Order: sequence, then structure tokens, then C-alpha cells
Amino acid sequence: MDSQILYFTLALLACGLALNLKLTLAVLQTSRRERDAPEPLQAGAPIPQVVARALRGGATHRLGDSGQAAALLFLSSKCPKCRAKLAEIGRMLPQAEQAGLAIWIVSHEPGWRLRQFLGDAFPLSRVLRVTLRDYRALNATLASPAYLMVDHQGVLEAAGMIGDDNWQGLRDQLADSVPAEAEVTS
Repeated sequence: MDSQILYFTLALLACGLALNLKLTLAVLQTSRRERDAPEPLQAGAPIPQVVARALRGGATHRLGDSGQAAALLFLSSKCPKCRAKLAEIGRMLPQAEQAGLAIWIVSHEPGWRLRQFLGDAFPLSRVLRVTLRDYRALNATLASPAYLMVDHQGVLEAAGMIGDDNWQGLRDQLADSVPAEAEVTS
């Protein structure tokens, strides 16, 4: 009986040691990830030159190097607020194109998940996929629904959450630009 208690105690100690080692390695990995995390982009700075691939068609795009102003949107398929914003963003597309603004959804999620998430609410040709590393370079906090407003030279003009004051200003500007152009052509 005494040897059984000894073996049981040794087994418990071995399990405790293994659990301690596993938790220590997890803490080290998390601290390394946090230490190496990129800083959020600041207005007035150029965005990183990131190569992205379109979800439909597979064309490659170099973000910030297109010569066209762009709104880079960061949405997550697991985010209920993101799903609610899809209709609004889809309505803004024609107005943005008329104003010379390219709207892109940038994601690191698998293509099948993006197709399921977006459905018919947003054209898949306006969805870009990047690596997680590049995604973190653009959206260091992994926030969603978030945006970056980039000018035609690839310089960040504004960043924030979709629905904030800058976003509302963009939406209002796009809504105001359509009737003014329609009056000129009449």
C-alpha cells in the first residue's frame, strides 16, 4: 500500500510539473507576441507597403501604392457589429466610386468564411486578403469594424472605428457629392 501512495504522489508531482511548464511557455509566448506587436499607425505617416490578393479574381494589389485615395475597412466575420455595417458600406460603394475613393475590405480570414460572411452585401472583387502579419501591420489592435483612410500617395489621413465622427463625415460627404453631380449633368 505504501508503494502505491508513493507512485500516486510521484504521478501527481509529474502532472503538476508538466502543467507548470506548459503554462510558463504560454506566458512567455504571449509576452513575446505583445512585445513584438507593431505600433498603431499614426495620421500623416505612410501605410506599410502590403501586397494583398483580391478574393474574386485573385489580382494582386499593393496597398498604399495605387495612386488613388482608399478606405481600408477591417471587418470580422465573428463580429455582430460588422455584419450590421455591411448594408451601409454597400450603399456607399457607388458614391465612393463616383468621388474617386476606392473602398476595400481587408481581411486575413479564409476565403470560404469571407464569402459566407459577405454574401451578396458586398462585391467580392473589393475584398482583399493579406497574411496575419500584414494585417497586424495595418490594424495593430485587430479592431473591427475599423477603417483607415489613405490618400492617393499612401499616407494615412484618418483611422478609427466605423461609425465614429470621421466615418460619419465621409458618409455625409459622399451623400452630398452625388446630388451635386446630378444637378450639373441635368
